[in-house]
Amino acid sequence: MKEADLIKFIEKKGDTEFNSAVISWINASQNNQALFSKIKAKHVIDTLDSNTESTLATRKYNEFLEKKKAAKKPLRFLLKVASVIILPLLLSTYLYFNNQNSTTNKEEIAFTSSVKEQKTVTLKDGTVVWLNADSKIILDNEYNSEERRLKLYGEAFFDVVKNKDKPFIVETVSGIKIKVLGTTFNVKSYSSEKNVETTLVTGKVELYDQKEDKALFTLSPKQKATFSKKEKELSITEVATKNITSWKSGRLIFDKTPLDEFALNIERWFDVKVIIASNNFKGYSFSGKIDKTNSIEDIMKVLEVSSNLNCTYSKNTNTIVIKSK
Repeated sequence: MKEADLIKFIEKKGDTEFNSAVISWINASQNNQALFSKIKAKHVIDTLDSNTESTLATRKYNEFLEKKKAAKKPLRFLLKVASVIILPLLLSTYLYFNNQNSTTNKEEIAFTSSVKEQKTVTLKDGTVVWLNADSKIILDNEYNSEERRLKLYGEAFFDVVKNKDKPFIVETVSGIKIKVLGTTFNVKSYSSEKNVETTLVTGKVELYDQKEDKALFTLSPKQKATFSKKEKELSITEVATKNITSWKSGRLIFDKTPLDEFALNIERWFDVKVIIASNNFKGYSFSGKIDKTNSIEDIMKVLEVSSNLNCTYSKNTNTIVIKSK
């Protein structure tokens, strides 16, 4: 939207269709609202002096004709009072929205991996991030200025460059955030899964609730923190970290993994829909290895050999159906 069009709208010179278009544009985003308010405040300030001079000239002429010199002093006094009140108010409005506009200049930067894809990203501080399938990290252009903060959707492994003056913070959609100075760790935070898992490989990480400044727990190497989204509970277990981070090397290692969680991993890695046909499988867990190079047929064989399950695959719908034998 051009500035001339906004001024035309402010001066009420447009027709109904024009006004509707401008209003829709203003309501489209906070940036548009801030820009409109800034232009309006500036326009009013710019036109105030000329309008005041015109008003004064008219009034002085009327006063001269009516020879009411005594009325000039109160009028001038009121105009001075009005200018003292209105001008600073408009100026502060202009400065506020000008400042708001500059703060909204923060640009979000996103790195994403699609289904079936793993990706490596090097951030500008040298930190390396491995993204598992169907994952995303978001940071802004002020990353590494005072702190190093990003949001994670999905699963990622972080090799963080140590900097004691700039903490590295990972925020998850569950409300749990992870704070470190320099370390290697894995975070699994898919919106489709019941838990958020943080596994420490080397160094030290602190776990925080999004609203709290005090750490909930400090992890040691080979510890995994599991946060239940529903119960809002945190549990700590000792783990073999190589099993959890093996996805970086193209292998999924399952150790008594619930079948529904196993299915979600297969869907992300192989871009296939997995349907568990019976509720009787809810208590079933799977242990085994799946390589990135495996075919859909290989995966079904692994399931059938290791359990009393029967799997069928439809190419038309790209769907695996798991049933009992």
